[in-house]
Amino acid sequence: MYHTFTRVFTERQTTALVAEADARRPEATPVAVPQARLHGDHAIPASRFRRAGTGPALDAVVTTVVKRVVRDDLGLSFGLGLIPVRTAYNYYDPGDHLGVHLDAPECRYTVLVPLSPQIEPLEVYPALAGAGARELHHRIITGTLGPPVRVPAPYGGLVVVQGSVMPHARPPATHPCRVATVCFG
Repeated sequence: MYHTFTRVFTERQTTALVAEADARRPEATPVAVPQARLHGDHAIPASRFRRAGTGPALDAVVTTVVKRVVRDDLGLSFGLGLIPVRTAYNYYDPGDHLGVHLDAPECRYTVLVPLSPQIEPLEVYPALAGAGARELHHRIITGTLGPPVRVPAPYGGLVVVQGSVMPHARPPATHPCRVATVCFG
């Protein structure tokens, strides 16, 4: 499952998120994995980007706007323990990327909030939904993933993907960009 929502946030909310992400960027740590590998039961994707913690601006929209979209528009219930378990700001310079991967099992739904107007679509692989880490890793190293579906990532909107089940990737950036990520479990 994956879905794009446009015009979710007000201009004021988007401005606050961008300001918070920009303020956190100096403390971002690099994530660099030159090639995909298998670590136990987890496939580690090839990647290069920077990641930082979040703050009150993202917390505020998660507890209001994001939960409403996920609950009302997708019909997912927070009453069944669907709560935010992980948040981050990810920063991509030109060429930076996050390879094909599955999110941790506790990330049943991943919400991506694009905080840059120019950002490449998220790539998802619905034909591989439910594939385990070993199968996914095998397909990555043998080049047999199949074609991705490119899901638009609108500025001021969000993308929801069933992150622990649906393989997905952030293709190489062509412009500097930032994305807030929220995992719900």
